[in-house]
Amino acid sequence: MIHLSSFEAIHYRGIDGLSLPKLSRVNLITGANGVGKTALIEAIWLFMGRYNPRLLWNANVQRPTNPIMNPVSGLSGDSIKLRGTEAGRERQWKVIFDQEPVEQFVPEPHALGEAIEASLRLPFAGRLQIWIDGKKIDAKSDSMYRTLKNTVLYKRPTPQEGKRSYFVIEGTRRQLEISEDDLKIYSNMVREGRREALANAVNFILPNIRDLQILTDENGESYLSAITDNGAQRPLEDLGGGVVRLLKLYLDFFGARNGLVLIDEVENGLHYSVLRNLWARIRTWTHEWNVQFIATTHSAECIDAAMEAFADEPNDLSIHNLFENESGNIKAATFTGEALEGARNLHLEVR
Repeated sequence: MIHLSSFEAIHYRGIDGLSLPKLSRVNLITGANGVGKTALIEAIWLFMGRYNPRLLWNANVQRPTNPIMNPVSGLSGDSIKLRGTEAGRERQWKVIFDQEPVEQFVPEPHALGEAIEASLRLPFAGRLQIWIDGKKIDAKSDSMYRTLKNTVLYKRPTPQEGKRSYFVIEGTRRQLEISEDDLKIYSNMVREGRREALANAVNFILPNIRDLQILTDENGESYLSAITDNGAQRPLEDLGGGVVRLLKLYLDFFGARNGLVLIDEVENGLHYSVLRNLWARIRTWTHEWNVQFIATTHSAECIDAAMEAFADEPNDLSIHNLFENESGNIKAATFTGEALEGARNLHLEVR
């Protein structure tokens, strides 16, 4: 995986021309409420997945729960423009949504499945127009970039496109829930002999957790159960948000090996007293699995804990403080390396 060394949100949501010229292996994004921290990590996530237009409809960026026909309008008005640097090469991504019905479209049955096949010959709701590195993607005969009523049509990414699939984003809405994807990653880790490490990932909060298992409830739904030293079993989510948060972080890093993890409000659900232990583990995980980490925070204690964890590797940590300048534009001040200590003077909202 080639990590992202710089990023610019040229046009996304309420931020225009916001540049992060220096991204390290580990990055914390700070700033006041409403300054664009969450929007920034959304934009990075979309940019890293620019070969997969389905992400534009994903719940991580489309905050309303109702069906979205035009994914661009709710995110950035008329267009999305993002730019970043990977391995010294500048990459660009631009997307607009053409809402004009232009023709009738007969989808290929194998691309849709039986449930949607009955919707043949319905007019377009619109078409994505996408440019990658200045080259327009031809979508005239490609169902990957089309929408039909409330259905997003797509094809599976080619191997070249799929090489960018190793990235994970966690928004605040789902940080404290164990999902089906989490259970799949857990199963993969158990098969690789990491069962004990999974329990160790959370037992510095609850030291009596001996093991974790996937069980099935009376409705046939799978869930993760914690086994304590006395043999008692309880659903992991019953043990508190902090335990779930820690385990999800561990699963995220493993699932994003050789890739990128993006977390909104990394301290969410965690007591400040565990942050130093957490950041020591984050440092280990980023090296062990070659993961780049970008997270937002409202917590001065979180910044202090991160700086302590990387005290002997200050170039591996960057802290980006977002602020609104006198012209009303969102800008970033970056602290890293020898200048990292300057981040301690940031005026943050501490939760």
